[in-house]
Amino acid sequence: MIRKLRWKFSAIMMTIVAFLLAVIFITLYYTTKANYVQRSMGTLHSAMLENYPGSMREQAGQPPSAGQRPPSRPRRQELPLMVVDIRQGNYTVVKNQLPDIESQEAETLISLAESKGGESGTLKDLHLRFLRGKTKPDQTVRYVFADIYEEQNSLYWQVIHSSIIGASSFAVFFLFSILLSGWAVKPVEIAWQRQRQFVADASHELKTPLTVILSNADMLEKDRDIPKGQNRQRISHIKAESLRMKQLIESLLAMARSDSGQESAVCAPVDLSFIVNSSLMAFEPLAFDMDKHITYDIEASLHVNGDDKKLRQLTDILLDNACKYSQDNGSICVTLKKTSAKEALLTVSDEGAPLTKEEIKHLFLRFYRGDTARSNIPGYGLGLSIAQSIVSEHGGKIEASTDGFATNSFIVRLPIQE
Repeated sequence: MIRKLRWKFSAIMMTIVAFLLAVIFITLYYTTKANYVQRSMGTLHSAMLENYPGSMREQAGQPPSAGQRPPSRPRRQELPLMVVDIRQGNYTVVKNQLPDIESQEAETLISLAESKGGESGTLKDLHLRFLRGKTKPDQTVRYVFADIYEEQNSLYWQVIHSSIIGASSFAVFFLFSILLSGWAVKPVEIAWQRQRQFVADASHELKTPLTVILSNADMLEKDRDIPKGQNRQRISHIKAESLRMKQLIESLLAMARSDSGQESAVCAPVDLSFIVNSSLMAFEPLAFDMDKHITYDIEASLHVNGDDKKLRQLTDILLDNACKYSQDNGSICVTLKKTSAKEALLTVSDEGAPLTKEEIKHLFLRFYRGDTARSNIPGYGLGLSIAQSIVSEHGGKIEASTDGFATNSFIVRLPIQE
């Protein structure tokens, strides 16, 4: 439990860290990209105005008229450019600073730019960004192309560096979260250990007086001097309730040992088919007395690596649960077969009130008893929790399901010993 709690704590921390790192690096990427775009678009606009018919830059050599502000100095162009003017179908390359593009390719570039639509855009494969000017009175249209290879290369390496830094930061935070989780759950761990120790100590302390009570009840029951009637009935009640208490204490001790890891499964190759058949033979008379019918289909010689005593306890718990909660004159079906995934699939189904989604979610919790009808059936709600612990010790899985009408099933998957 503590280990799962620590992993959950670490998982939550790492989810937050991953989200924050992603936000930081994505924001940094798009901010950098926006700066590059702003820079290149400024260069394109500056080139667009240079010596463009009717522009202020064309008239830069003329003295300003009275009250007119002198034209600004041309901006220093930092990117390689190609400037193309189109007039009456004629292409004039005004400037070409692109290292890998010949002037003869201007028409092709303009065709690609026009296919993009809009006044500006990017030709990613050619590492170019373009800007289309407005049509002037003399029908001249200007296209300006800027080389953005350095921009794309810089953004590419920014992604690489961000990924490396992000992965390194994630790893460091992961180690930190593991250390921090130990400190964070320490109070819970201490409380859990004290609770577990209390349950174990209390159970051990209760075993001795219960043994004395049961021994005295047996002696009184056999004493012929005690007249038959109400006194003997009281002795029977004492014995019955003491036996129930003994079963509860044994279950609590089993759970305490399982939690502490003191009672780990002694794994060895065992015949699961034989164990299930043995358990069925023991429960058939009980089911018959309860007017319930057991049917089964057990595949022979299915071997698993496990503890035969605990696996027998597992099958006993599932069959006892089916006998208790199946309806009167109901049928209990037990199957054991090998799956294609090399697993032993044990299914115990019974006819009864269908389980709700809420019940299925909590069935394997300790002391969970379900609805009122189920709570009236003798038991303490520990059996399925113990069954889950046994299955986990054997590296398997257990789950509950229902068809929603009249059949509830418990399914156990255990790895097969080849």
